[in-house]
Amino acid sequence: MPKKVPWNSDITSVSKNKLVTYGFDQREIIRDFSYEEMIYLLMFGEKPDSTARDILRAVIVAYCSHGITGQSTLSVRMGVDCGSSFMNSAVAGFLVGSGEFHQGALESSMRLITEASESPNISDFVDSWIEQGKVLAGFGHRFHPRDPRAIELIHLCKERGFCGKYIETAKGIESYTKKRNGRSMNLGAAAAAILLDMGFSAEIAFLIIMVGRGPMFAAAYIERLKEGNRPFQRIEVCDIKPGKA
Repeated sequence: MPKKVPWNSDITSVSKNKLVTYGFDQREIIRDFSYEEMIYLLMFGEKPDSTARDILRAVIVAYCSHGITGQSTLSVRMGVDCGSSFMNSAVAGFLVGSGEFHQGALESSMRLITEASESPNISDFVDSWIEQGKVLAGFGHRFHPRDPRAIELIHLCKERGFCGKYIETAKGIESYTKKRNGRSMNLGAAAAAILLDMGFSAEIAFLIIMVGRGPMFAAAYIERLKEGNRPFQRIEVCDIKPGKA
């Protein structure tokens, strides 16, 4: 028989009638921790200070409500029309949105900003990136010439004195892209820079999408149920390219 390999974890110690996560008793956590503090504890093994706590809360909340124009939320509503449960509809929304250009843009932005932070010249980096045909994830938005969520997050960081090299890198990219093609930082780049300066890894960027967008999916699911419309109604789809009749 193959040798059994033990799986050990330092995250939570489990004993009779007791759970301890990185030194904090679960009873204390339940009573005193906010949700964002618990996320931070799990990720970094310590309770955040008030600045990190408040900024992480802001990032998560910024991802909650974004309207129903996103393909991920449309998938949730279509799940209702197909008679799918909320769980299946929400999973569909996360799967549809997980590509590089929608919810997955947070991870793409984190990787972009990380690479840019190592470049000696931001403008040369951006020019090279675009010339290679790569998407400048986190900069530009189809609805918001100036994404209000990004503006508020960066203002909050400034107010709280939270500004590391990744936020500075994102601001440097924005300064150049505004002049190059009029594109400003969107939520993806602002959140990416903040999370990187906190120490989050790009590999788990989708965690923020899950905890942020989940409530929006629930709201969209319930809203569609309450509409009581017959499923498979005709939906207006525009297939005319911008600028062409």
